[in-house]
Amino acid sequence: MSESRLLSDIRVVEVATMVFAPSACAAMADFGAQVIKVEPPGTGDLNRHYHQLPGMPASELPYTFQIDNRLKRSVALDFKTDSGYAILRKLVSAADVFVTNLRPAALARRKLTYADLNADHPRLIYGLATAYGEEGGECDKPGYDSVCYWARSAIESQVFPVDGWLGPFPFGSGDHASGTALFAGIMTALYQREKTGRGCKVSSSLLANGAWANATMLQAQLCDAKFNDRQPRDQSYNFTYIHYRTADDRVLKLSIVDADKDWQPFCRAIGREEFITDERFAELNQRVENMATLIHLIDKAFLEHPIDYWQTRLAEFDIPYAILPTYPEAADDPQKAANDIVVPLQHERFGEVRTISSPINIEGYQKRQPNAAPELGEHTCEVLAELGCSDQEIQQLIDDGVAQASSR
Repeated sequence: MSESRLLSDIRVVEVATMVFAPSACAAMADFGAQVIKVEPPGTGDLNRHYHQLPGMPASELPYTFQIDNRLKRSVALDFKTDSGYAILRKLVSAADVFVTNLRPAALARRKLTYADLNADHPRLIYGLATAYGEEGGECDKPGYDSVCYWARSAIESQVFPVDGWLGPFPFGSGDHASGTALFAGIMTALYQREKTGRGCKVSSSLLANGAWANATMLQAQLCDAKFNDRQPRDQSYNFTYIHYRTADDRVLKLSIVDADKDWQPFCRAIGREEFITDERFAELNQRVENMATLIHLIDKAFLEHPIDYWQTRLAEFDIPYAILPTYPEAADDPQKAANDIVVPLQHERFGEVRTISSPINIEGYQKRQPNAAPELGEHTCEVLAELGCSDQEIQQLIDDGVAQASSR
């Protein structure tokens, strides 16, 4: 595999906070892009502190910030000031890509719209991440993945348990899927620039990505399909939709999609060969008519043995399944390690840890080794010097509170 980095000649300026937009830049950084993260002095990106939210897993390592900000350089800059704005425009003038998730009204106030930047930089790729899109009455509303992606898509409505909700969707889970879409848009825009020589704006929203994630069910509604009523587990419409407990109280999830192919092997796998000829279950329509009885009998079958036994049996008969893992099991999954999904990270403060790689691989190009996310303003002096600022000018900006510098 080549040691060259596919995006090593791409320079990115990120003016964004939280997860959605920064995750797209993290994927670019993995492939070698030079990402400069511009943060407000004092607070920085709010995500630096969100690992301390009540209810989040406790750790001294700021893991919510780490995952989406590795391999970036941090510049702490108050671009609301005239001098700070001038520096930001210099940074953008040397960039290939500008990425932001500021709301449309804020972008207009700060003179950071695509029209503002494109006027002086026609080759610039402008990546915009929004909550609700750029048009309509809600375009300037605040929004995060919990409300825009999970709730507005109706995914949460469908999966909300009948007997009560146990907790929110995992932090940033809708953001990361949406960030991958923004990454794809930026890469497509870079390709069109190669073809035309011109930059362009690309955008993606949490609202759109949530709808895309739940597109099959929304398409059913758009076609006026008749939706089934909610049913309790023991009266589910399909025995493959539900979970099963084993003798050692582990939980299994099945995925039997091809009934013609998988029904008989499944019966053999669970030691119920008699189901194959049982007039209640032999054919699909018979299974549908007797689903409650079938679920009850499958429940009893799975309760006869522990999870190790079922792993062997289901694999032997090529039945798609998963064990609902604990977080330690999900993090230590050998299949993730084998495919470089979980990768090592050498952290200056916390030593050898691991992190999650971005979900894209390109044959012939190796991703960069992840490093510790930068401290707020860690690269302020370095980047300003690259712009031609003298030591005296940099110190004056720091003294005026326009910039902030720090080191590890």
